[in-house]
Amino acid sequence: MKRDRKKKVNIWLIVIGILFLLYAVLGNYVALPGYIRFLERGGTSVSGKSFDLSVLIGATKTILWMYSFQLGVLLISIAYSIRERLYTKSLIAFGFLWLILWSWPKIPAPGSWFYILFGSLIIAIITLILLHPKQELSCKLGKSLFLGAIVFFSFATWEVCGLGSTGRMLHPEQSSTPLAHKILVTQSTKLMFEFVLAWGLLLTSQLINRRSIEDCKGVKSTLDSC
Repeated sequence: MKRDRKKKVNIWLIVIGILFLLYAVLGNYVALPGYIRFLERGGTSVSGKSFDLSVLIGATKTILWMYSFQLGVLLISIAYSIRERLYTKSLIAFGFLWLILWSWPKIPAPGSWFYILFGSLIIAIITLILLHPKQELSCKLGKSLFLGAIVFFSFATWEVCGLGSTGRMLHPEQSSTPLAHKILVTQSTKLMFEFVLAWGLLLTSQLINRRSIEDCKGVKSTLDSC
């Protein structure tokens, strides 16, 4: 009974997650154009009001679109974590905590030190991963961290994807209007954090898994000598 219920929950999580991902693409056509027209009118509806039913509907569609990709990825990841009996609560808490931080509209320019420091850190982590021999993930914690890495790699990919909100690949007519520098700084800062978290979780999952394998080998050798 409990297993059937868990299976149904997983199916619903996957279905809703896929719907969110579909809306992440479709939102470029059903949400973003209306939001752009709203900004061009100076933040008013067609009737010239700052708030009415059309503004409420447009805002709902736009906000839903802004979070659709991240929510879709999270829901599908949660379904996988439940099925594999990983640390699902930690994944949920960490994922939604990041969404809260990601929702902060503007971040002060951190300065060149930020990109030098975190860029160098990413290079160092990538080097360690490439030097690390490939191993199958057998540890529960290692698998959970690896899943977290995939989630943040997905977030970062969406940020640089042409379908993203500031990519303008689907709306070349907007290229004549430059984006505000604060928006670009905020997005690049969030993107840097996502890459650091993704690569860091990936490296940590490998290190923990390696230690788990070495511990198992140590226990096995001890048993063999007895």
